[in-house]
Amino acid sequence: MTTISQLNLTPPIKLSINDLIVDPVSLSENFNCPICEECIMDVNKCEALQCKEGHVHCRICWMKSLESKKECMTCRTRVNSVDSLSKNIYLQKEFRNKKIFCPNLFKILNSGKIEIDEKFGCKEILKVDELEGHIKECQFQFVECPNDKECKTRIRKNQLKNHEEKCKKLKSECEFCGEKGLVIDDIEVHYSECEKYPIKCPQNCNSPTFNCTIIERGRIKYHIENECPFTVIQCKYREAGCMLEFPRSELSEHMKLIDHGKYMEATIDQHICKFEKSEKEYKKLELEYNRLKDDFKILQSELKVIRELKFNYHNKWVITNWSQKLQDYPKPKSMESPEFMVGNLKFKIQFYPNGGLSDESKDFLSIYLYKFDDQIPSKVQFSFELLNKDFTRNRKLASTNIFHTENKWGWRSFINNSLVTPQTGFVIQNSVTLNINIEILPEEKEAFTS
Repeated sequence: MTTISQLNLTPPIKLSINDLIVDPVSLSENFNCPICEECIMDVNKCEALQCKEGHVHCRICWMKSLESKKECMTCRTRVNSVDSLSKNIYLQKEFRNKKIFCPNLFKILNSGKIEIDEKFGCKEILKVDELEGHIKECQFQFVECPNDKECKTRIRKNQLKNHEEKCKKLKSECEFCGEKGLVIDDIEVHYSECEKYPIKCPQNCNSPTFNCTIIERGRIKYHIENECPFTVIQCKYREAGCMLEFPRSELSEHMKLIDHGKYMEATIDQHICKFEKSEKEYKKLELEYNRLKDDFKILQSELKVIRELKFNYHNKWVITNWSQKLQDYPKPKSMESPEFMVGNLKFKIQFYPNGGLSDESKDFLSIYLYKFDDQIPSKVQFSFELLNKDFTRNRKLASTNIFHTENKWGWRSFINNSLVTPQTGFVIQNSVTLNINIEILPEEKEAFTS
């Protein structure tokens, strides 16, 4: 069936030529395809395709036939392609002059059936040649409701306005602030509150004289206070004595007409007084700042003391010039670290490069943690770690002891002297490094017995 479904119709309506032609009898046999017996013409593309012998067929039949055989279906003459066919100008001209109904005369029922719309359809009768131009302008064509996401109604273009008036329950978006989900019935209420909605200045300053632009509602207050030419303002020398008030638009004229010399002098005097007052205030604040600065330093010192009372200690002892130290501290001579505090307890490290007093310490490094005050028993957890270039080979020993009658704990055979060399990685740039970790453990309470 030859249809007009390719025309710009909304929704697409498939109509045959016989549906549209005003006088079907006027379509002679010359317009019928001898193969499918349908009209050879299509109002979308008025063409009558023929072979060189003059045999005319519709485009669809030509295309189907040429897919299998490159010849005319009637006379078998050679036809290479549809594009190689000629056109029967006489038939095309005659068809373009045929009278047809506007396709918008029809409507689609819910059942899908197509019928003439006697009440609302387009009654225009026109030539085939005029159809395409008419369709573009036809007010009877079907269009979708602008709110098609919510409203699926399709209505004729000339009835759209009436439909929109009945479609007020659909959701819309504020064109000014972009707020979505607004019910059309309530859009005016939203506009009365919308901060972006354009309104006129309450002082009617948008006159041709001043030509102020329409202002967003949210900017009205700023506009009146800072821009509007009709806002009554005070002279900038009011504090100096000029008490006149006038519209902002007259400010320039006011400054020209009134001699503000004496007001300017008064203003300068006021500024001098303010400066002197500010200078005194500054000096006062400076003294207060210095006092607070001193207080801050005191607090810093107190904070430092508090921080030093932490009950754990972590540090490193780097012993430089190691080869010389081995000579300077023969067995049982010891090196001693600087004294340090852990909480309120004082400690030091005693280090014997060539071993301590006992025979067991011969050829070993000996190291001890020494606590100064042995009157107060203290439970201490501590560790010493001799660092190696390869950290997986570090030598670390840890212990937990009560420092009371015995005020020195550690290891007489910490590591063999022969292992502490540059070759083994414990001596780096002629220095050895010892990690020190100390923690004062809380006093253990004795359990009650009865």
